[in-house]
Amino acid sequence: MRPTLFVPIACLLFVAGCRGKAVATAELHGPGVADASFVSTGAPVVLWADTDGKWHGGSNSRFAAHYEIDVLASGTKTGHIACDTKDSSESVCGTKSSSGDVHSGDCEIKLTCAGPTIPAGPASLHVIGTLGAGTSDVKKMSINVRDK
Repeated sequence: MRPTLFVPIACLLFVAGCRGKAVATAELHGPGVADASFVSTGAPVVLWADTDGKWHGGSNSRFAAHYEIDVLASGTKTGHIACDTKDSSESVCGTKSSSGDVHSGDCEIKLTCAGPTIPAGPASLHVIGTLGAGTSDVKKMSINVRDK
């Protein structure tokens, strides 16, 4: 039974490794548009919202943001995905504080939307980010593309 405990403890100690290596970032410091370019290996990637701000909600609430993402391979649109941070059940926070139903923190939130397979070669994501209800004082709401 100890080996099964080792993996979660190791993930807590070495969080970046458990999330996968960051291969690109669409940098957003509030609602808007950003692009992330990278060279795809053809392997699956995972999207994480890198957030920093304040939000209102219950004890299990998250920074609320919505993303519309066009996926391009070699300059050709190969897919479109829509993601919401509220749908996630996994996050890693640098800091997080709460006072009643007001929360603030800088958290990376794993997005649950399934991205299309991106063939090997030049790839990019065109990201449009908008805020969800109750989110304010936004400093960051970027999208990180990570190896799976």
